Amino acid sequence: MASLPESAALMAKLRAADLCLALDPEPMKKYGSKQTTVQGPGLVGCKILSGDVGPTGPIHRFEISTRIYTEIDRLSNRDVEEQAGGYKVFRSERQLTDSGCTYRLPIAESGYAFVIEGYKSSGQQGQKNTWPEACADAKAYTGAIAAKLLAFPARTTPPTGTSLLGKDPCAAQQQVVAEFPGWTVDRVERATPYACHVVLTKAGDPYSYDLGLDFHLNVEQEVTADNPAVTIAGLRGIRLNKSFMPGLPEYCTLSLTYKPSEPKGTKTGHLIGVDLRPKQVKQGGTPPQSLSPCTAVDKIAATVVQSAG
Repeated sequence: MASLPESAALMAKLRAADLCLALDPEPMKKYGSKQTTVQGPGLVGCKILSGDVGPTGPIHRFEISTRIYTEIDRLSNRDVEEQAGGYKVFRSERQLTDSGCTYRLPIAESGYAFVIEGYKSSGQQGQKNTWPEACADAKAYTGAIAAKLLAFPARTTPPTGTSLLGKDPCAAQQQVVAEFPGWTVDRVERATPYACHVVLTKAGDPYSYDLGLDFHLNVEQEVTADNPAVTIAGLRGIRLNKSFMPGLPEYCTLSLTYKPSEPKGTKTGHLIGVDLRPKQVKQGGTPPQSLSPCTAVDKIAATVVQSAG
Protein backbone atom coordinates (compact mmCIF):
# COMPACT_ATOMS: atom_id res chain seq x y z
CA MET A 1 0.00 0.00 0.00
CA ALA A 2 1.30 3.46 -0.88
CA SER A 3 2.34 5.82 1.91
CA LEU A 4 0.05 8.76 2.64
CA PRO A 5 2.09 11.28 0.57
CA GLU A 6 2.26 8.80 -2.34
CA SER A 7 -1.45 8.05 -1.98
CA ALA A 8 -2.31 11.76 -1.92
CA ALA A 9 -0.20 12.32 -5.05
CA LEU A 10 -1.98 9.47 -6.84
CA MET A 11 -5.39 10.83 -5.82
CA ALA A 12 -4.39 14.24 -7.22
CA LYS A 13 -3.41 12.63 -10.55
CA LEU A 14 -6.77 10.87 -10.71
CA ARG A 15 -8.69 14.08 -9.95
CA ALA A 16 -6.84 15.79 -12.80
CA ALA A 17 -7.57 12.91 -15.19
CA ASP A 18 -10.56 12.37 -17.46
CA LEU A 19 -11.05 8.61 -17.65
CA CYS A 20 -13.64 9.08 -20.40
CA LEU A 21 -10.70 9.90 -22.70
CA ALA A 22 -9.35 6.37 -22.15
CA LEU A 23 -12.54 4.70 -23.34
CA ASP A 24 -12.39 3.33 -26.89
CA PRO A 25 -15.68 3.30 -28.86
CA GLU A 26 -14.29 1.10 -31.66
CA PRO A 27 -14.53 -2.29 -29.86
CA MET A 28 -18.03 -1.32 -28.69
CA LYS A 29 -19.44 -1.10 -32.21
CA LYS A 30 -20.08 -4.84 -32.33
CA TYR A 31 -22.85 -4.31 -29.76
CA GLY A 32 -24.74 -1.68 -31.73
CA SER A 33 -24.63 1.40 -33.91
CA LYS A 34 -24.63 4.04 -31.16
CA GLN A 35 -21.90 4.60 -28.55
CA THR A 36 -22.23 7.05 -25.66
CA THR A 37 -19.93 8.00 -22.78
CA VAL A 38 -21.37 9.18 -19.46
CA GLN A 39 -19.64 10.45 -16.34
CA GLY A 40 -19.77 8.14 -13.34
CA PRO A 41 -19.70 6.09 -11.23
CA GLY A 42 -18.58 8.89 -8.95
CA LEU A 43 -16.78 12.03 -10.01
CA VAL A 44 -13.72 10.10 -11.19
CA GLY A 45 -15.45 7.30 -13.09
CA CYS A 46 -16.78 7.00 -16.62
CA LYS A 47 -18.90 4.52 -18.54
CA ILE A 48 -19.37 3.75 -22.21
CA LEU A 49 -22.63 2.31 -23.54
CA SER A 50 -23.36 0.70 -26.89
CA GLY A 51 -26.56 -0.46 -28.55
CA ASP A 52 -28.90 0.10 -31.46
CA VAL A 53 -31.31 3.02 -31.53
CA GLY A 54 -34.64 2.01 -30.00
CA PRO A 55 -36.06 1.13 -26.58
CA THR A 56 -36.09 -2.67 -26.93
CA GLY A 57 -32.53 -3.52 -27.94
CA PRO A 58 -29.90 -4.74 -25.47
CA ILE A 59 -27.37 -2.25 -24.09
CA HIS A 60 -23.80 -3.25 -23.30
CA ARG A 61 -21.67 -1.03 -21.09
CA PHE A 62 -18.30 -0.89 -19.41
CA GLU A 63 -17.83 1.21 -16.27
CA ILE A 64 -14.42 2.44 -15.14
CA SER A 65 -13.72 3.42 -11.54
CA THR A 66 -10.89 3.27 -8.99
CA ARG A 67 -10.73 1.46 -5.66
CA ILE A 68 -8.30 0.28 -3.03
CA TYR A 69 -6.97 -3.09 -4.14
CA THR A 70 -4.31 -4.93 -2.15
CA GLU A 71 -2.93 -8.45 -1.89
CA ILE A 72 -5.38 -9.05 0.95
CA ASP A 73 -8.27 -8.11 -1.35
CA ARG A 74 -7.00 -10.44 -4.06
CA LEU A 75 -6.69 -13.36 -1.68
CA SER A 76 -9.99 -12.82 0.14
CA ASN A 77 -11.87 -12.42 -3.15
CA ARG A 78 -9.97 -15.33 -4.72
CA ASP A 79 -9.43 -13.22 -7.82
CA VAL A 80 -7.80 -14.91 -10.79
CA GLU A 81 -4.62 -13.45 -12.29
CA GLU A 82 -4.64 -13.11 -16.08
CA GLN A 83 -2.99 -11.07 -18.84
CA ALA A 84 -4.85 -8.49 -20.92
CA GLY A 85 -3.09 -6.37 -23.51
CA GLY A 86 0.25 -7.24 -21.95
CA TYR A 87 -0.81 -6.11 -18.47
CA LYS A 88 -1.40 -8.12 -15.32
CA VAL A 89 -5.10 -8.03 -14.45
CA PHE A 90 -7.33 -9.84 -11.99
CA ARG A 91 -10.74 -11.31 -12.73
CA SER A 92 -13.29 -11.41 -9.97
CA GLU A 93 -14.71 -14.88 -9.40
CA ARG A 94 -17.58 -13.36 -7.44
CA GLN A 95 -19.78 -12.39 -10.36
CA LEU A 96 -23.18 -11.38 -9.03
CA THR A 97 -25.10 -11.87 -12.28
CA ASP A 98 -25.01 -13.86 -15.52
CA SER A 99 -24.87 -10.60 -17.44
CA GLY A 100 -21.65 -9.04 -16.18
CA CYS A 101 -17.98 -9.48 -15.35
CA THR A 102 -15.36 -7.45 -13.44
CA TYR A 103 -11.62 -7.02 -13.96
CA ARG A 104 -9.11 -5.04 -11.90
CA LEU A 105 -6.03 -3.39 -13.36
CA PRO A 106 -3.51 -2.60 -10.57
CA ILE A 107 -1.91 0.85 -10.58
CA ALA A 108 1.71 -0.25 -10.06
CA GLU A 109 2.29 -1.14 -6.38
CA SER A 110 0.10 1.66 -5.05
CA GLY A 111 -2.57 -0.54 -3.47
CA TYR A 112 -5.17 0.92 -5.85
CA ALA A 113 -6.59 -0.37 -9.11
CA PHE A 114 -8.76 0.63 -12.00
CA VAL A 115 -11.95 -1.42 -11.94
CA ILE A 116 -13.49 -2.36 -15.29
CA GLU A 117 -17.03 -3.68 -14.93
CA GLY A 118 -18.97 -4.98 -17.92
CA TYR A 119 -22.77 -5.27 -17.91
CA LYS A 120 -25.54 -6.10 -20.35
CA SER A 121 -29.18 -5.05 -20.00
CA SER A 122 -31.74 -6.82 -22.17
CA GLY A 123 -33.92 -3.81 -22.98
CA GLN A 124 -37.07 -5.96 -22.97
CA GLN A 125 -39.13 -6.59 -19.87
CA GLY A 126 -39.39 -10.26 -18.98
CA GLN A 127 -36.56 -11.30 -21.28
CA LYS A 128 -33.81 -13.34 -19.61
CA ASN A 129 -30.70 -11.21 -19.35
CA THR A 130 -27.55 -13.28 -19.91
CA TRP A 131 -24.16 -12.53 -21.45
CA PRO A 132 -22.09 -15.73 -21.83
CA GLU A 133 -19.16 -13.80 -23.31
CA ALA A 134 -19.11 -11.22 -20.50
CA CYS A 135 -15.70 -12.14 -19.06
CA ALA A 136 -14.06 -12.70 -22.45
CA ASP A 137 -15.34 -9.34 -23.67
CA ALA A 138 -14.47 -7.53 -20.42
CA LYS A 139 -10.94 -8.92 -20.57
CA ALA A 140 -10.54 -7.85 -24.20
CA TYR A 141 -11.83 -4.35 -23.47
CA THR A 142 -9.58 -4.05 -20.41
CA GLY A 143 -6.60 -4.92 -22.59
CA ALA A 144 -7.67 -2.38 -25.22
CA ILE A 145 -7.77 0.56 -22.78
CA ALA A 146 -5.19 -0.46 -20.13
CA ALA A 147 -2.32 1.66 -21.49
CA LYS A 148 -4.53 4.75 -21.75
CA LEU A 149 -5.86 4.30 -18.22
CA LEU A 150 -2.38 3.92 -16.75
CA ALA A 151 -1.31 7.09 -18.57
CA PHE A 152 -3.94 9.07 -16.60
CA PRO A 153 -5.31 11.06 -19.57
CA ALA A 154 -5.49 14.69 -18.47
CA ARG A 155 -8.78 16.55 -18.57
CA THR A 156 -8.60 18.74 -21.67
CA THR A 157 -11.75 20.77 -21.07
CA PRO A 158 -12.13 22.55 -17.72
CA PRO A 159 -15.46 22.05 -15.95
CA THR A 160 -18.04 24.68 -16.81
CA GLY A 161 -20.20 26.37 -14.21
CA THR A 162 -20.51 25.02 -10.69
CA SER A 163 -18.55 21.79 -10.31
CA LEU A 164 -16.60 19.70 -7.81
CA LEU A 165 -14.53 18.05 -10.55
CA GLY A 166 -10.82 18.23 -9.76
CA LYS A 167 -11.38 19.57 -6.25
CA ASP A 168 -10.11 17.85 -3.10
CA PRO A 169 -12.53 17.52 -0.16
CA CYS A 170 -9.50 17.15 2.11
CA ALA A 171 -7.78 20.35 0.97
CA ALA A 172 -9.08 22.07 4.09
CA GLN A 173 -7.85 19.35 6.45
CA GLN A 174 -5.70 21.68 8.57
CA GLN A 175 -8.54 24.17 9.07
CA VAL A 176 -10.94 21.31 9.81
CA VAL A 177 -8.66 19.74 12.43
CA ALA A 178 -8.40 23.15 14.09
CA GLU A 179 -12.06 22.70 15.06
CA PHE A 180 -10.90 19.95 17.45
CA PRO A 181 -8.59 21.65 19.97
CA GLY A 182 -6.78 19.12 22.11
CA TRP A 183 -7.41 16.31 19.63
CA THR A 184 -4.67 14.55 17.64
CA VAL A 185 -4.81 13.21 14.10
CA ASP A 186 -4.13 9.50 14.54
CA ARG A 187 -4.18 8.74 10.80
CA VAL A 188 -5.61 9.86 7.47
CA GLU A 189 -7.00 7.32 5.02
CA ARG A 190 -7.83 7.95 1.35
CA ALA A 191 -10.10 5.37 -0.24
CA THR A 192 -10.96 7.35 -3.39
CA PRO A 193 -9.75 10.55 -5.10
CA TYR A 194 -12.76 12.42 -3.75
CA ALA A 195 -12.86 11.21 -0.15
CA CYS A 196 -10.76 10.96 2.98
CA HIS A 197 -11.16 9.80 6.56
CA VAL A 198 -9.40 11.55 9.44
CA VAL A 199 -9.23 9.56 12.68
CA LEU A 200 -9.03 11.79 15.76
CA THR A 201 -8.00 10.78 19.28
CA LYS A 202 -7.62 12.57 22.60
CA ALA A 203 -5.82 11.30 25.68
CA GLY A 204 -8.33 10.20 28.31
CA ASP A 205 -11.39 10.59 26.08
CA PRO A 206 -13.63 7.50 25.97
CA TYR A 207 -14.13 7.93 22.21
CA SER A 208 -12.11 8.35 19.06
CA TYR A 209 -13.81 9.98 16.07
CA ASP A 210 -13.80 9.10 12.38
CA LEU A 211 -14.33 12.22 10.29
CA GLY A 212 -15.31 11.50 6.69
CA LEU A 213 -15.22 14.15 3.95
CA ASP A 214 -16.30 13.40 0.40
CA PHE A 215 -17.48 14.85 -2.89
CA HIS A 216 -19.72 12.61 -4.98
CA LEU A 217 -22.32 12.33 -7.73
CA ASN A 218 -25.86 11.51 -6.69
CA VAL A 219 -29.42 12.74 -6.70
CA GLU A 220 -30.18 15.32 -4.00
CA GLN A 221 -31.07 13.60 -0.73
CA GLU A 222 -34.73 13.71 0.24
CA VAL A 223 -35.91 15.67 3.26
CA THR A 224 -37.86 13.45 5.67
CA ALA A 225 -38.83 13.44 9.32
CA ASP A 226 -35.60 11.59 10.10
CA ASN A 227 -33.52 13.64 7.63
CA PRO A 228 -34.42 17.28 8.31
CA ALA A 229 -33.47 20.11 5.96
CA VAL A 230 -30.41 22.23 6.72
CA THR A 231 -28.67 25.19 5.13
CA ILE A 232 -24.92 25.48 5.66
CA ALA A 233 -22.80 28.21 4.06
CA GLY A 234 -25.60 28.90 1.60
CA LEU A 235 -26.01 25.28 0.48
CA ARG A 236 -29.15 23.29 1.14
CA GLY A 237 -29.11 19.69 2.23
CA ILE A 238 -30.13 17.22 4.92
CA ARG A 239 -28.89 16.09 8.31
CA LEU A 240 -28.92 12.53 9.61
CA ASN A 241 -28.12 11.80 13.24
CA LYS A 242 -30.93 9.61 14.50
CA SER A 243 -29.57 6.43 16.08
CA PHE A 244 -31.28 3.22 15.04
CA MET A 245 -30.79 1.78 18.52
CA PRO A 246 -31.25 3.55 21.86
CA GLY A 247 -28.23 4.10 24.05
CA LEU A 248 -25.71 4.51 21.23
CA PRO A 249 -23.41 7.54 21.17
CA GLU A 250 -24.41 10.41 18.89
CA TYR A 251 -23.07 10.71 15.36
CA CYS A 252 -23.85 13.29 12.68
CA THR A 253 -23.96 13.28 8.87
CA LEU A 254 -24.60 16.12 6.43
CA SER A 255 -25.28 15.93 2.70
CA LEU A 256 -25.17 19.31 0.96
CA THR A 257 -26.10 20.04 -2.65
CA TYR A 258 -23.26 21.92 -4.33
CA LYS A 259 -24.71 21.53 -7.85
CA PRO A 260 -28.30 20.33 -8.39
CA SER A 261 -29.04 17.31 -10.56
CA GLU A 262 -29.68 17.99 -14.22
CA PRO A 263 -32.11 16.67 -15.31
CA LYS A 264 -33.79 16.77 -11.93
CA GLY A 265 -33.97 13.43 -10.16
CA THR A 266 -30.92 11.93 -11.88
CA LYS A 267 -27.65 10.96 -10.21
CA THR A 268 -25.84 13.96 -11.66
CA GLY A 269 -25.87 16.29 -8.67
CA HIS A 270 -22.55 17.29 -7.10
CA LEU A 271 -22.90 16.66 -3.36
CA ILE A 272 -20.68 17.36 -0.36
CA GLY A 273 -20.73 14.82 2.46
CA VAL A 274 -19.46 15.34 6.01
CA ASP A 275 -19.73 12.53 8.55
CA LEU A 276 -18.49 12.33 12.16
CA ARG A 277 -18.79 9.00 13.99
CA PRO A 278 -17.57 8.05 17.46
CA LYS A 279 -15.87 4.79 18.34
CA GLN A 280 -15.81 3.85 22.00
CA VAL A 281 -12.28 3.08 23.15
CA LYS A 282 -13.14 2.36 26.78
CA GLN A 283 -15.55 -0.49 27.35
CA GLY A 284 -18.47 -0.38 29.73
CA GLY A 285 -21.74 1.49 29.34
CA THR A 286 -22.14 4.53 27.12
CA PRO A 287 -20.06 7.34 28.59
CA PRO A 288 -21.01 10.96 27.83
CA GLN A 289 -19.41 12.57 24.80
CA SER A 290 -17.11 15.55 25.16
CA LEU A 291 -17.96 16.56 21.58
CA SER A 292 -21.28 17.58 20.10
CA PRO A 293 -21.01 15.85 16.69
CA CYS A 294 -23.57 18.02 14.88
CA THR A 295 -22.09 21.26 16.20
CA ALA A 296 -18.68 20.13 14.95
CA VAL A 297 -20.03 18.88 11.61
CA ASP A 298 -21.80 22.17 10.88
CA LYS A 299 -18.56 24.12 11.39
CA ILE A 300 -16.55 21.60 9.36
CA ALA A 301 -19.05 21.66 6.50
CA ALA A 302 -18.86 25.46 6.30
CA THR A 303 -15.06 25.22 6.06
CA VAL A 304 -15.21 22.53 3.34
CA VAL A 305 -17.75 24.54 1.32
CA GLN A 306 -15.55 27.63 1.53
CA SER A 307 -12.53 25.59 0.43
CA ALA A 308 -14.48 24.20 -2.55
CA GLY A 309 -15.20 27.75 -3.71
